[in-house]
Amino acid sequence: MKPTKRTVSLALSLVFIEFTLAKPANPDRIWDVTPSINSSDEYYAGWDQIIVDKEVKVYSGLALNRSYAHHPELFYLNDTVYLSFSSAPIDEDSMGQEVWISTSKDDGLTWTGSHSLLPAALLPNQTNPRNFSYWCEREIAQRAWQALTFVHLPRWGELYAIGQSASIVCPGKYQAAGRIARRVRSDGSPDGEPCWIDRNNWTASQLFSQTIYGTRFGMKTCKRADEINAQLRTPDLAPAWSSWLYNHELFGADGNHSMQEQTHAVWFEDASSPTGGYWQRFWRDISDTEDNSLAVWVEYNQNKDGRGWYPDTLKQYGNPIYQTNIPDGRTKQYLGVLANNGDRYLISNPRSDPDRDRQPLTIAMSRGDDQRYTTIGVLRTNASDSTALGEHKNHGFSYPTAVQVGDKLLVAYSENKENIWVSVVDLTNLP
Repeated sequence: MKPTKRTVSLALSLVFIEFTLAKPANPDRIWDVTPSINSSDEYYAGWDQIIVDKEVKVYSGLALNRSYAHHPELFYLNDTVYLSFSSAPIDEDSMGQEVWISTSKDDGLTWTGSHSLLPAALLPNQTNPRNFSYWCEREIAQRAWQALTFVHLPRWGELYAIGQSASIVCPGKYQAAGRIARRVRSDGSPDGEPCWIDRNNWTASQLFSQTIYGTRFGMKTCKRADEINAQLRTPDLAPAWSSWLYNHELFGADGNHSMQEQTHAVWFEDASSPTGGYWQRFWRDISDTEDNSLAVWVEYNQNKDGRGWYPDTLKQYGNPIYQTNIPDGRTKQYLGVLANNGDRYLISNPRSDPDRDRQPLTIAMSRGDDQRYTTIGVLRTNASDSTALGEHKNHGFSYPTAVQVGDKLLVAYSENKENIWVSVVDLTNLP
């Protein structure tokens, strides 16, 4: 049931009474960068360029005759950096989309050739690449895999790459059919076959059993599914997508703005809190253009296990998620914390563009006990105008992910939704 204005107002009051002890930042005062954004500057938005050690193009869509690449995810383990991402022959989240992988043994300076890890889920008569509209016009569900995250199980010494179903039935309605996992070796090669960690009614109706996942891999459930799923529910590891979040709308505290692509949560220590502190995470407003706030939204939780909020609790309304003063270009952010000092970094596209141009890609810093983001710099801008043909393209650099390796911050992102890059930044050069 959709909440009334009175219930939303009451919920807002109760949340901030509850969090008074933990002293979270006022949502209207989180963003305080200097200088202020200059939206008329389409390349830099008025901010300085960050010095980088190296920029590496890990994957080129045009070179491989594949017009789409997006959703990069980074993970570091035992001197190896792992990078997964979505790759499709034609168009975003279209039939035939796979999860690819590459690895680096020198802290992100060089990378192996990319290859498919979670192959396309196609029926025998669907082997010819077609564009997004072809399947839409025929009202055929497009089985697409998105790169979701990595999960490490130290007890067993195993690393898994996770794929999220992003199946779409036009006109643009998601029917996400679950999640799969595949164990990965240190060179990025698969160690065993893909297996399921989550399924629902769409898994059967979309005939996954008649694709390679049934005919070759046997539709098996992962032996470690419960352990993998437990990690995917923790606040600091919960990924940006899920079948439930795709198949349902999740609304902010006002009951009107639709949320998706939450960041990882960051824990703030606070002795005055009953639990010793609280989590903070950000959300993207995916509401329609005319209703979009063009702002990042924020959520707090004092429960160390993330009880009471997504994905522990799945509810469309009554979520204590509030609009901040952080500007947003209607795209995904990445929130991280530096291991050496606890400072927070937010990688995002703050500049809103009427043509949905996603640049510049920036890093903003929140240091020490001050939760405000006060400094910012440009990581990448001025994306190539040479792009492959395809639907649902966005010019620019977007969808960042990051991992700290020693005294370097590695940031991966897509260019024009077809190329995957990694920038290596020395921590001393962060703004």
